[in-house]
Amino acid sequence: MRKPRMSARDITTLGLLFVMTTLLFADQMIMSAILPELSKEYAVSETLLGLIGSAFILIGAAMSIIFGYIADKAARKSLLVIVILLGEVPCLMTGIPFFTQTIGSFAALRVLSGIGLGGVYPVTYSILADFFREEHRATASAWITLAWSIGAVLGVSVAGYLTNDFGWRLSFILVGAPNIPIAIFFAMYAREPERGRTEEALEDLIQKGLAYRQVIHPRDFRIIFSNKTNIYTFLQGLPGTVPWGILTYWMITFFQEYRGVSKETATTIFLVLGAGSTVGSVAFAYLGEWLYKKKPSYMPAMCGAGVLAGIIPAMLLINMDLSNMTAYMLMGFFAGALVSVAAANVKAILMNVNRPEHRGTVFSVFNITDNLGQGMGPAIGGLLVPMGHLFMMNFAVLWWVPCGLLFFMVARHIGSDRNALRSLMEKRAREMMD
Repeated sequence: MRKPRMSARDITTLGLLFVMTTLLFADQMIMSAILPELSKEYAVSETLLGLIGSAFILIGAAMSIIFGYIADKAARKSLLVIVILLGEVPCLMTGIPFFTQTIGSFAALRVLSGIGLGGVYPVTYSILADFFREEHRATASAWITLAWSIGAVLGVSVAGYLTNDFGWRLSFILVGAPNIPIAIFFAMYAREPERGRTEEALEDLIQKGLAYRQVIHPRDFRIIFSNKTNIYTFLQGLPGTVPWGILTYWMITFFQEYRGVSKETATTIFLVLGAGSTVGSVAFAYLGEWLYKKKPSYMPAMCGAGVLAGIIPAMLLINMDLSNMTAYMLMGFFAGALVSVAAANVKAILMNVNRPEHRGTVFSVFNITDNLGQGMGPAIGGLLVPMGHLFMMNFAVLWWVPCGLLFFMVARHIGSDRNALRSLMEKRAREMMD
């Protein structure tokens, strides 16, 4: 019988990671709730604000390659603290009028915050894979995904409900300031997890004090990109995140300007979509784990089916009138739940087919493909605004079609790539004993 792998200290560490991730991702969503206020104060167009929103995501995603590569070679706890502070200090500064007197200074601070957000992604999942075994990684990932969802809801809620009374800058202070002391406490309390300690072939050896000393080399990028599960998982993120980039950034503005509702009502509709996404990502993670134990290919197949099914309520959400608010809210909830089926499972898929010394880099590459669509979303939406908000939103939803189909290609290859990793870990275990 396997011994329990997580101590009370490990659980507390993951709890701190959950809180830090929540607050960091709250910063990401604030801007989407204050576009009219920013446009008015800085006298700039929505198109320019869309470009700033894209730069926030895309530059951060590109920088994550550096952080992911470092995570595969160095201590990850200290690196995580660095990226948290890199994200939150500029966020806090954004809330101070002295630092945001011009649109240029506002944009610069947004980009700096985005670099921190991009860096936290590969470091977090590299750590997570060494806390949880293969069969539990989808649930573990779901809790981090839940932190993202709660963060998104928190950021939009704070900005959406407080801006009219207190101005838009307060939101950045409220979500940025608390994370700084939490990150410092994490640096003092948390321990560095042993790399590879949850691999079935290695765990007993690492318990006995042996160390898995493999680290990534530049030539290993060839190995990463020869893995077909990686390739199709990377590819599905390109179209799959375009809708999120457009919908989450422009939805509140869409309901305000096209549907004619108040900012508070528009924020509530957004939160219902977010609630569905939160519930769906966690519930489907447990279902995904159950299916994975039956057969690994069932997990990505479920992701593809869920994304495609979610297009129906998403279209109804956008195109229905507001005469029946209850039905409208239900469509928002189910749309969020179904299209979020991949949110946690896709990370488990990548963890389960990649070497321990490659996971930081793998997730940095995935962060780029997963955020390229999302990062381009605000800019694409800004360019499509002249064609009408309704056209822009319908355009966004259709990108989930190729995303769902690509998951069936992942299902085709995950079994063989998983078996190849297991064979390699058994070989590495024999080498460690020699």
